[in-house]
Amino acid sequence: MRNVCITGISGYLGGRLSHEFEVEKDINTLLGIDIVPPSNGSKGMFFHRMDIRDPKIEGIFSEHKIDTVFHLAFVVKPIHNQKLMSDIDFWGTKNVLKKAHLSGVKHVIAISSTLAYGAYKDNPHELKEGDPLRGNKSFPYGYNKALVDKMIQKFAKEHPEMIVTILRPCTIFGPNVDNYVSRMLFRPVTASVSGYNPRVQFLHEDDFVKSCLSVMEKKIPGVFNIVGDGTLTAREIADTIGTKVIPLPACILYPLLEILWKLRSPGIEVNRGYLDYVRYPFVASRAKAKKELGFYPEFTSSKTLEETIRSKKSA
Repeated sequence: MRNVCITGISGYLGGRLSHEFEVEKDINTLLGIDIVPPSNGSKGMFFHRMDIRDPKIEGIFSEHKIDTVFHLAFVVKPIHNQKLMSDIDFWGTKNVLKKAHLSGVKHVIAISSTLAYGAYKDNPHELKEGDPLRGNKSFPYGYNKALVDKMIQKFAKEHPEMIVTILRPCTIFGPNVDNYVSRMLFRPVTASVSGYNPRVQFLHEDDFVKSCLSVMEKKIPGVFNIVGDGTLTAREIADTIGTKVIPLPACILYPLLEILWKLRSPGIEVNRGYLDYVRYPFVASRAKAKKELGFYPEFTSSKTLEETIRSKKSA
């Protein structure tokens, strides 16, 4: 029987994972940590309202005899205070790792992102786990993911007695998704960078959960790309959703978005750095996860998008 903690349990993925643990017979204790209470807490879950930078987190781990930590807490939606965003992401994660080790946690499963590779025109056709992490500095979320991912890998090497697994999912969609990416994609009209039509991957929320359960069960350390099969171009995504795309030259779109971001204009949830991720590809390979984890996603990128569209329309 496992005693499991989920940091960031009130987020989209934390909530989805916690509800899965409701039916897991191998879970003795489920602990949730977040700065806000979950909207729909799981039955029997212990919740602690706490910042992941708080050193008292060690006592919480010890009190509940936690042996497995899913670290999902991260500032997902970009905020204007980039220093605070970086502080929470980097030092918060470092605190979780350190306190988990001191309290005797056996397995840490940290959720990174394929955005950590960075979006560049010279990226290979498929990025592998050993490729350099070059998260674009202009987009804090991707840049912080790269910094934190590297820090976790360093921690894992320094503490071989602890199992540390890093999952790098691509963009996660599904019936319950509601984040700045989905909100931008599902607008009636959007802008794109003229002359670019990159390939994009999606991962279904159910497949994300399946990968987490597989790693927890098999206790395999290392780094794994977790992505759906197949890709879609940006144009195919817009056509499937029914979004009208207005292409604009990069010399106009980049400064325009930055100005709107700094003015905190309604509906503008990202800064100019995000445009690199809709301009250049960062497609990742699933080969290692397939071989070592036996990870076979049920949904392709295309099917994931189609199911997300159906849920949006029904809502």
